[in-house]
Amino acid sequence: MTAKSKYLFLVNLGFLGFTIFSSLFEIATGKENLLANLNIETSVKSPLDKLKVEQNENIFLTLKVFADKQYDYDQNIYLAKGNVKATINGWILRSDLLSYEKSTGILAAEGNIRFSKGGQYFRGEEFQFNLLKKEGIIKNVYGILDVENVLDDLKIDSNINKIEPQNSPDIHLKNTYNDGIEFAFGNIKLPKNKITKSDKSIGLINNWRFKSDLININQNGWTSNRINFTNDPFDPHQIAFEGIDVIAEEDDEGKLLITTSKTNLILENRTRIFFGKRIFRNEKKKKNKFGLILDGKDRDGLVLVRRSNKTKINDNVELQFQPQFLISRALSGKTNSYDRDKSKDNKAVNLADVFGLNLKVEANYKDWEFYSVNDLSTLNTKWIFSGLRHSSSLKKYFKMPIIDNSSFNIFTRYRSRAWNGTIGETEIKSAYGGFLEKTYPFEVAEVKNNLNIRLGTGKYEAEQLENTEIISLWRSSFFASLDSEYQIWKSNRRKIDQKKYMLLSPVLINPELILRTNINSAYFKYEDSSDQSFLKLSFGPEIRLGKLEKRFFDYTKLSVMPGVKVKSGNSPFKFDNAIDLKTVNISMLQQIYGPLMVDITSNLNIDNNSKNYGEYYDTKLGLLYQKRAYEFGIYYHPNNDAGGIYFRLNGFEFGNSVNPVF
Repeated sequence: MTAKSKYLFLVNLGFLGFTIFSSLFEIATGKENLLANLNIETSVKSPLDKLKVEQNENIFLTLKVFADKQYDYDQNIYLAKGNVKATINGWILRSDLLSYEKSTGILAAEGNIRFSKGGQYFRGEEFQFNLLKKEGIIKNVYGILDVENVLDDLKIDSNINKIEPQNSPDIHLKNTYNDGIEFAFGNIKLPKNKITKSDKSIGLINNWRFKSDLININQNGWTSNRINFTNDPFDPHQIAFEGIDVIAEEDDEGKLLITTSKTNLILENRTRIFFGKRIFRNEKKKKNKFGLILDGKDRDGLVLVRRSNKTKINDNVELQFQPQFLISRALSGKTNSYDRDKSKDNKAVNLADVFGLNLKVEANYKDWEFYSVNDLSTLNTKWIFSGLRHSSSLKKYFKMPIIDNSSFNIFTRYRSRAWNGTIGETEIKSAYGGFLEKTYPFEVAEVKNNLNIRLGTGKYEAEQLENTEIISLWRSSFFASLDSEYQIWKSNRRKIDQKKYMLLSPVLINPELILRTNINSAYFKYEDSSDQSFLKLSFGPEIRLGKLEKRFFDYTKLSVMPGVKVKSGNSPFKFDNAIDLKTVNISMLQQIYGPLMVDITSNLNIDNNSKNYGEYYDTKLGLLYQKRAYEFGIYYHPNNDAGGIYFRLNGFEFGNSVNPVF
């Protein structure tokens, strides 16, 4: 909803563009020799006598008018009829009829009105504007707005040789998935869309289609009883936003301000969700101030969080606070999150226990970067160190001979959570150290590869492998991994109807078969003279079948990667000991019915010599509602009691979809 509203202001710019065009038209048509022929060109350097011009800067314009017929009645009324085309410095206005009455200052266009410049495009049935009173109307208007270029496209350009737009909607372009906005609640990292293989959400949508029965233009801005917007390039649209009693005007800071008395989200042209009065400005979508997360480990369940904007200390340091209210803990009046080893009984809480805090610190200086996260699940001083989790890193990028671009990292940890296969969750009580790291993507023939190398040392205080006793040891480590991908087969579909085949996906789906491999190797040396080394090889196919064109089971994405690990020695720690020597990773995305899909990822121990044989770990479960213009998902991670929901609004770079039907 926020996305739509934030771009209502662009309509204002569009019709201010109409206003500017009208004013320029009057200035140009004031010349006595305007009607000498059908191809008129004139340069103007004077304001209208009847208009109050606040700025005295010179405006150089070039006006061209083309029409089947042109008339000039008593030097007062100018009329152009039949295939009218008027251009001013890259602005293009087409209509069946164009008239200007000098005595009243009324400029009017009728019949198949089309206005375009750059990526902006407007249609309408009737346009009237009084240049003297600076007010007018546009009836049955439909348009396309290109947010990224709207300011350049609609400004008065003094360059009379400006090239006419090459990206007009009259040119047949593809409707491509380009950007988007997402809204989320929860404490999991949002997954990428496994169909598009990407998440292009950038906090705004660049292209919108809009329509309105009537827009009133006045000196302060414009008003409309109703305006509809959609990000969907096709009709019938899948999602739209309706603004009621819309007012666009300039605020005290000289910025455009949009106010609606009522805003509705419309799904599938049927379901309406009411959002009430809204006030919007031209800004990227900000995260909701309030959100919900699920944390059964540290916070006993459901938590309400309040997000804040980053606070700048100076040019190099930023802080971000996130106060938290622990709903489940407050309702139960008990907690079992602290000192679990001493007692399994729930403990009574006081007022300070139902509040938490997350503090992030970011700093940079030249090519150094510092990042710190400090998470408090209680403000009770009794449990303050039992409720604190901390991590920080200081990173410097540099170039070295042979390995080229690399990074040096210094890190600290306190009560850091770690997951190690079927062992499950364990805790690193404290750690500090440093490492060098190099990541190198490259291609060999048609094989895509990504190489990662890490060399470092650190001191760790963590649980022992065989029990929960805490030990503290230095560890030196070398780690390397190579991920490779080779496309064995991919279907190729050409010259198809995007509208027909993109009902359930923002991109066209091409079935394919990919072979993936992963090689991991590591060597760890510990202060107590023990060591550990291992080599793991995983490989397997990823197949994508179906095209999401039918109602039932018309899309399956399945990846199966068996893995074998060979190891020598053991770690004295629980968190980094190499276990699960034979595994299989399974990932599946399956259409059930229409837009309803299930997403499952998990790992299975298949080593029959292991005491954890047959156990699943690192499991993620998702239920998705997937459409072309938007998607909705619910995810749950049972291994760490985490979950979340999200909503994505997909943006497109519009092509030839200029039909005002939606």
